[in-house]
Amino acid sequence: MTTPTQPPSRRPLVQPRVALAAIFGTTVEWYDFALYGIAAGLVFNKLYFPGSSPLVGTILAFGTFAIGFLARPLGGAYFGERGDTKGRKGVLVATLLLMGAATTGIGLLPTYSHIGIAAPILLTALRFVQGFAAGGEKTGALIILFENAPPKWRGLLTSLPAIGTGTGTLLSTGAFAVITGLLSEDAFLSWGWRIPFLLSAVLTFFGLWVRRSLPETADFQREATPQTPAPALPLRRRIAESRCMSAWRRYPKEMLIVIGAGAAENAGYYVFGTFSLTYADDRGLATAGLLSGITAIAAVKLLTVPLFGALSDRIGRRPVSILGAALLLASAWPFFQIVDTGETWAIWAALFVTLGIGQSAVLGSQPAFFAELFDTSVRFSAVGIANNIGTVLTGGLAPMLCSALLLWFNHSITGVVIFIALMSALTILTVGLARETRHTPGDETAPTGPIGLQKTH
Repeated sequence: MTTPTQPPSRRPLVQPRVALAAIFGTTVEWYDFALYGIAAGLVFNKLYFPGSSPLVGTILAFGTFAIGFLARPLGGAYFGERGDTKGRKGVLVATLLLMGAATTGIGLLPTYSHIGIAAPILLTALRFVQGFAAGGEKTGALIILFENAPPKWRGLLTSLPAIGTGTGTLLSTGAFAVITGLLSEDAFLSWGWRIPFLLSAVLTFFGLWVRRSLPETADFQREATPQTPAPALPLRRRIAESRCMSAWRRYPKEMLIVIGAGAAENAGYYVFGTFSLTYADDRGLATAGLLSGITAIAAVKLLTVPLFGALSDRIGRRPVSILGAALLLASAWPFFQIVDTGETWAIWAALFVTLGIGQSAVLGSQPAFFAELFDTSVRFSAVGIANNIGTVLTGGLAPMLCSALLLWFNHSITGVVIFIALMSALTILTVGLARETRHTPGDETAPTGPIGLQKTH
């Protein structure tokens, strides 16, 4: 194994405008993306998939929700290629603009009663665009912070985009909580649900304004080669020579690690923070306390996620991630038993344990871990593709799968608990097989080969 001959050069702490652009832009993106998950269980199942039982309508609505996740690896591949060849900044502007346009479009979309089958088709298409944009957004924000961060602060600083995801979730759930609290059910289903979607246009404008002067990273500028006109190549050869395929050829083990490592975090978020609303509704329980609890815990995560990121800088990425996954595994069954009680304070406490601690520990420790597995030339493509594939397999399908399991197990939560247990075990196993990466040097001294599972001597 090649070892560095000199310590990595010192980098200044990330510029405030870089951190602000990453956090605020990700906030807007995840406000948009999370809106759909909430509306799928409360609105779309009634307005875009009528004529079926409530639970079947919810499964269909979550099916379109999952479409957004199926689009994310495609977005990760497309924007990853552009990010590794053209630069990080342009990707972050493009993803934000695309997401804002799709979300505003959903807010203006006629329902099934007005345009028939075209309504769910258009809804699915707009959700696909959302997913395509999201495939490049979070990775881009992670990479631009990672490449501006001094090595000893990578865990903390690369966890900052998760603040954006938490803030976006906080705003989206908060918007729905306010609207449902102020309007009658008829008014909410008639027009009120559109307001949070239309607000995306305003947030997108401000996000673009924040990102307009974002600088390119020094790491990318060092690796960038002069752009010269290239002869047109057949599609098959262009794919074979892409950064995406290069990442798979050079880092196959690391790609698989990234795919599996986020399973507990992805499944935990979408089961405890999204599917739980469907579960409560199926039980005939009031969802107001659960929805307000999810909103409150999203605020708590603004602190806990960076704290776990900083902890990973001190004790390592692996132990923090494994601890979080183990907590999610242990708390899955008690969580739903507590939801059954309908006690608001107990539900909030359960959400704090599952989302505020367990999911936050995995989420805060893994961004730097993923980026440290790859060098600059393929980093955006590798993390974008592998992380988004993992999100599709372990997170995007979770609400629909759990709704189906609820039906299959005759409205018993057993199947959902088994699913969470399997996803948590996958994270523990995958991270346990990986090498600790927090001491990985900067690109200026790092070896060019794979680093994720090399043996040390």
